[in-house]
Amino acid sequence: MIDKLASKAAERFLKNPNTNYDKIEVYQYGFFVLFSNIIFFLLTIILGAVLNTFLSSIVFYIAFFSIRQYAGGYHAPTGTECEVLTSLSILACIVVIRLSKTYDFQAFLLVMSAVSALCIAVLCPLDTPEKPLSEQEFRYFRKISLLILAVISFAVIISYFINLKRLQIFFTPCCMSLILEAVLITLGKIKKISSRKKIS
Repeated sequence: MIDKLASKAAERFLKNPNTNYDKIEVYQYGFFVLFSNIIFFLLTIILGAVLNTFLSSIVFYIAFFSIRQYAGGYHAPTGTECEVLTSLSILACIVVIRLSKTYDFQAFLLVMSAVSALCIAVLCPLDTPEKPLSEQEFRYFRKISLLILAVISFAVIISYFINLKRLQIFFTPCCMSLILEAVLITLGKIKKISSRKKIS
């Protein structure tokens, strides 16, 4: 669905006589990212409202998509698979956020977040064979990834050890953003290694 919307938007944009037709794929990708962010943000808001975790869901969305944008990770082979997997991942994370209000598993989430943060720090940024990063791009994306990772990790630590109710909206959402990104970056690394083996 998002693929089709992006293609139609790019085609309309290209009707502008000042637009470079050679870059249609760039425009399509740009619109795909834009529409994806809007649709998944709306999905996050709706799920958060339904499960009574509205603010925490927004925190999760901001934290996850910030680190995901720069650290990279697994990419589904088709747009439809991407939409389905992303939607299910968001749903799963928001369900965990909701359950954390009823059950006490903060210590477990803290340990998993520490492991996840280490995994992200080692593997980021992860490019793909289709869109490899230059050495300069790699350094830039790594620097930004580590900075975002540090901010999210700091939020996790502060909200865990400073037991204020208003800080609790940060703990589980930030933990889940790190855990989900660690899963995706690990799967992406495995996929990248297996692709290289097939080529060789």
